[in-house]
Amino acid sequence: RLGASIDWSREYFTMDPKMSEAVVEVFVTLFEQGLIYRGKRLVNWDPVLGTAVSDLEVVSTEEQGSLWHIRYPLSDGSGHLVVATTRPETLLGDVAVMVHPEDERYRHLIGKTVELPLCQRSIPIIADTYVDMGFGTGVVKVTPAHDFNDYAVGQRHQLPLINVLTLDAKINEHAPKVYQGLDRFAARKQIVADLEAANLLEKVNPHTLMVPRGDRTQTVIEPMLTDQWFVAMSKASPDNRYQPGQSIAGAALQAVTSGDIQLVPENWISTYTQWLQNIQDWCISRQLWWGHQIPAWYGDSGQIFVARNADEAKAKAKAAEYSGELKRDEDVLDTWFSSALVPFSSLGWPKETKELDHFLPSSVLVTGF
Repeated sequence: RLGASIDWSREYFTMDPKMSEAVVEVFVTLFEQGLIYRGKRLVNWDPVLGTAVSDLEVVSTEEQGSLWHIRYPLSDGSGHLVVATTRPETLLGDVAVMVHPEDERYRHLIGKTVELPLCQRSIPIIADTYVDMGFGTGVVKVTPAHDFNDYAVGQRHQLPLINVLTLDAKINEHAPKVYQGLDRFAARKQIVADLEAANLLEKVNPHTLMVPRGDRTQTVIEPMLTDQWFVAMSKASPDNRYQPGQSIAGAALQAVTSGDIQLVPENWISTYTQWLQNIQDWCISRQLWWGHQIPAWYGDSGQIFVARNADEAKAKAKAAEYSGELKRDEDVLDTWFSSALVPFSSLGWPKETKELDHFLPSSVLVTGF
């Protein structure tokens, strides 16, 4: 049997001042090292909770759905391409269709344009090896603002981002007026009906697909383009102040491969390695009302001042010759940002304490999943 002897005198609360101090110190330090940044990127978005959620909070289950085959007329009037999709409502945000560069059926069309159904605009036909020539028709719609894979394609081809959903998953002002304000699934029904009426719906097939749902709300998760805070996981600190020449993920990998850190049981090493080798930048901001508030203040024109407290933020603003009002970021941090610091923060870090000297570096860290 395995047990633990607990020192209950060291019990702490997540929001205790000493815990908050450690969280703020790490955030500010990583920001100053260029390893925390704010940007507009796709995140898992729960439209019921109204917040970004982590991959661990998304449960993908196999469900029965449909595969709609939609005709995209060629702009020169010579015919059409048929695009297969499981989400016809997102065609409102299409910015291209793509084919595999080696697909003989479509190679002659690369560089031409098609007319986006129901939207009265032309979009290009591009070539990308991401396309699976054997799936559907071999022609894929590209919607970078509403699909993680399409986002990567859009970055490679420098395509625009057209977000057609509000944060509560309704069609927004970037779509044709007839669909604005509709819930995403109501919009799907209307769009399918309109495609059929326009003779642009070729066929519909039953299709088994993986549907991502929020583990708390069970609602379908949307890839959503929003402003969030991220930790850069795979790039080295620009000024080499963090593990010179290494990224956060790289340093963590080396610690295990070198044997400095041992995982028990050892079969978790391959999982750990695969995870870090494929890791994306960590979205650490949440649009919730409880948690460690992000230590950032904004100026009237979007200036950002990351600081340990309001006085320090004002001093940084003054140094930048900004004299207007400052408003603190209302978002809070992902709970794992503070949880990861517990071995240090619970012992008094960033202050120098006798507990830190006594217990760290530790020989064993007992954790779980």
